[in-house]
Amino acid sequence: MTEPRTVLAYCDKLFTPSESFIPRGYSNFSRLRPVYIGHDLKGPVPEGAEVIPLGPLHGPLGEAGFKQAGLVSARLRSRLAALSPVALHASFGKSGAYALPLARALGLPLAVTYYGGDATKTANTRRSWLRVYNRRRARLWRDAELILPCSDFIRRELAARGAPEAKMVVHHNTADPKVFEPGPKSRLLVFAGRWTEKKGIDTLIAALARLPEALQGWTVRLIGDGGLKPALVARLEAAGIRAELPGWVPADQMRHHWAEAAIACVPSRRARSGDAEGLPLVCIEAMLAGCALAATRHAGIPECVRDGETGYLVDEGDDAALADRLGRLLRDPDLTAAMGAAGRNLALRDFNLQTQSSRLEAHLLGLAG
Repeated sequence: MTEPRTVLAYCDKLFTPSESFIPRGYSNFSRLRPVYIGHDLKGPVPEGAEVIPLGPLHGPLGEAGFKQAGLVSARLRSRLAALSPVALHASFGKSGAYALPLARALGLPLAVTYYGGDATKTANTRRSWLRVYNRRRARLWRDAELILPCSDFIRRELAARGAPEAKMVVHHNTADPKVFEPGPKSRLLVFAGRWTEKKGIDTLIAALARLPEALQGWTVRLIGDGGLKPALVARLEAAGIRAELPGWVPADQMRHHWAEAAIACVPSRRARSGDAEGLPLVCIEAMLAGCALAATRHAGIPECVRDGETGYLVDEGDDAALADRLGRLLRDPDLTAAMGAAGRNLALRDFNLQTQSSRLEAHLLGLAG
């Protein structure tokens, strides 16, 4: 059997707990083996993963020289070249900008995946010579062989700012159907995310305040933390809505919450900073677990939630419409269960981790010739 060839998997901040989707994306590789490279280890290294921290390999100007000036030391070039890599894949636009001089020094084709705010935030889309990404953005799009937006929404955002259409291939976010499965369902409504403007938690709480009667006999579980939480909890209490508030839940524990939930709510919206979702993983995880979705027409959400079939979609920030759709789900358990089943079937077909991981490997093998 032929030994797998090496692909360099660059992410500046490696193994951030909220970004576990990055290493999962390589999980079904058979002909390529990822070797992770970056600067900061933000979480535990996955079992069996090979990691090369770049910091000790830089020249006299260190990490700043590498990032700001694109200096690739002979030591760094030699260490990575010894792996005989065939391609370099960067996660997030900023990491792509950092990786660009490295790909050039090693003579490697570069692919970069965009996930959301890296394509939409004003800080990332304006002209600025102070930020490495902004000043290298046009060169990154010119020199990268492949750009992988995680949703068609992100593809359109990038295209509107000058990214070449011919280089872009939508590669949807995914979740593992072996992990996220339906369990015994209870009358449980779940929100999971940061309590920030982009996640739309304030819209959900305003909607819940309109539904005191429909919520009778239901449990509301609002997972996560963030700067908006104290004020929004006070609004919940003022409206007389009782909710479970477990705080931050590790990604590997979310399967238990989705397995039990009948309804998942994803009320995301574009923040004033321009920050937007790509395609929220919580949608796919909840769908695989058989939850009906109440969500917004935001970013890539309509690419996985079918309005009236796997859940309901409302406009961003429209708490009255969200309350109406939640009310329909709360009052009709049979409808909710049917939508949950349809959502699981759709996610198994179009957002399956094993399938998408194999597609990513095929994309990278294509670059390697």
